[in-house]
Amino acid sequence: MFFQSRQAVFLIIALCVLFWSGAEASVHAQSQPAMLEEDESNASRPLRHRTIFKPRDPDIKQISQSPQVPDVLDAEAREALGIPPQLLDDDQSWEEAGDESADGETFVPFIAHKSATAAISWLPGSGDELGIFSLSLSETAEFPRFEGFTTTPRFGVHYLDGPVTTDLPARVYDTSVAFRWFNKVNEQWSYELEVAPGVYSDFKNVTSDSLRITGKGLAYYVHSRSKQFVMGVVYLDREDIMLLPAAGMIMWFSEGSRLELIFPKPKFTYRVEKDEAKERWLYVAGEFGGGSWGIRRGPTGIDDIATYSDLRLMGGLETKHTNGMISQFEIGYVFNRKLEYKSDVGNYDISPTGMIRYQLTF
Repeated sequence: MFFQSRQAVFLIIALCVLFWSGAEASVHAQSQPAMLEEDESNASRPLRHRTIFKPRDPDIKQISQSPQVPDVLDAEAREALGIPPQLLDDDQSWEEAGDESADGETFVPFIAHKSATAAISWLPGSGDELGIFSLSLSETAEFPRFEGFTTTPRFGVHYLDGPVTTDLPARVYDTSVAFRWFNKVNEQWSYELEVAPGVYSDFKNVTSDSLRITGKGLAYYVHSRSKQFVMGVVYLDREDIMLLPAAGMIMWFSEGSRLELIFPKPKFTYRVEKDEAKERWLYVAGEFGGGSWGIRRGPTGIDDIATYSDLRLMGGLETKHTNGMISQFEIGYVFNRKLEYKSDVGNYDISPTGMIRYQLTF
């Protein structure tokens, strides 16, 4: 089992430390977001951006001040589809800050922290049923002098329990850096482009088999206060699926409920609690999971590519804090599980299992 791995223990300890240190830093750095409009001369506070959706309840847009923290769409929708969490209004304050910087009164940094995400997930299994325990970390940085451009390094590790009938390695890794650019054309239209080169491997087969360059091109249209449309493509660069269409509609029935009819991740969310410090939302969602990794097969030492895929039906609780922190806890049912090799040696279908996942964005 992966819990007997010394490396797994070290990674879990490191992840817990990052959770607490990142959360404390987030609370300290974002404790004054609501005062930005009253004190624009305070350059130490982050500039404020507004979501393109303007709900009738003004408190909703106060849940997150960071363009990288989801508002209309939540963190999981962003992860599955890559939809930008906020669509920015025109903001002339950058030009003002630049003028002041020329006079030596204000300094605009070249790069700044935007958000960080840490997640743990577990798909139980043993023997030939393939259990997977995953850890992932990411950090998004913005470039204030180039509004709309961000970069996100990501790292993940998957500890594999089984199967015994084939020769998967004990661990596979995800490493990538995403470069994203968002631009608003007018009040209705905006678009986003992203490219993310990465290495997906067991770090024994580090060749062209393990190199993947993912990306996306998405367009967004605001139809009304309660309806938005998304269209475009997501390039996965996987052995089983290279390209997926990304299209759908977001509908707000009220300030406390919304439906995201978006492929590949539909979702319905309902708010169950709201106070001055936080909001809590219940949701049900579907998801397409899996990935491709370059591996070295144990008995033969031959390089190959392993691809795992599944479908997921999940329910969860999301808590959004006014300081920008978002936590998610979800459980789900995972089915249509498949393991395939590029060599076609050892392919087989895997029995359904459950899933537990926790994610923190700060």
